[in-house]
Amino acid sequence: MLQQAIAVASGKGGVGKTSVAANVAGAAALAGWRVLLVDLDPQGNVGDDLGYRARSDGGEGLHDAVLKRGRLGLEPLRNVRPGLDVVPAGEFTEDLATLLSARRNKAAGNEAAQAELLLLGQVLGGVAGEYHLVVLDTPPAGGVLLDAALAVVRWLLIPTRRDAGSIQGLVRVARRFAEMRDTVNPELEVLGVVLFDFGAGHRRMVSDVRASLSASLGETAPVLKAFVRSAPRASGDMRNAGQLAYEYEAARARAMRSEEGPRPWEPGAVPFGANAPGLAEDYTRLTEEILGTVSAKIGAAR
Repeated sequence: MLQQAIAVASGKGGVGKTSVAANVAGAAALAGWRVLLVDLDPQGNVGDDLGYRARSDGGEGLHDAVLKRGRLGLEPLRNVRPGLDVVPAGEFTEDLATLLSARRNKAAGNEAAQAELLLLGQVLGGVAGEYHLVVLDTPPAGGVLLDAALAVVRWLLIPTRRDAGSIQGLVRVARRFAEMRDTVNPELEVLGVVLFDFGAGHRRMVSDVRASLSASLGETAPVLKAFVRSAPRASGDMRNAGQLAYEYEAARARAMRSEEGPRPWEPGAVPFGANAPGLAEDYTRLTEEILGTVSAKIGAAR
């Protein structure tokens, strides 16, 4: 089991899972942590958020390492950001899901099936010692890749929106978590639920949703204090430019100070999302809360 690893999962697409994974990993690296971000989603959207899509191997390295049962070393994509390395995903990640599913189905008995899921941890374990933190972005549809992630990580982080469909997806992930904890990984723990895409002024709504989730899930899935506000313009710009929230805000600040060309609010300028500063702050607070919890729990275990 990877003690410093967090799986980011949701039972429904469009709840900010990849954005949370990429921005937390990037902000942690900015804070001085050595971070490995592992993309297990065949869509490979981490490559868009971090701007490395053209350099991605489509998940071939991870697929081949698992195919060879860890005898082939895994080589991450280095220095995507200072202190941040990435294991990309893509078309080969779908092949990896097929491979693991077939091996698990052919395994003789529960222990052999569980051993197939643990192959992911064996492969990642070959490089995990280089990092303070390992973040896994999992597929929204769940399946064998989510199970493989939950089999080998220490913590689960669940982003959710406030709509009923997203809450139902959260509950599905919580159930999958409980099954994997009871059968494969007894040390697995929910690090927290992240409220995503809330209006900056919706403090009462955030409080109400937090209370509702806490009542439904209890202490099993604590709702984190930090949340991520709604910022559709900034979020779209960030993905198109391959920028994280703090980078987008830095670009906006530079444009405002610039004496060359129009300011962001002047004719002919490229406008920035007005809530870029707040979005960057949200991800900073979220990362600080996550790293604080991780550090405290690792310290208590030693």
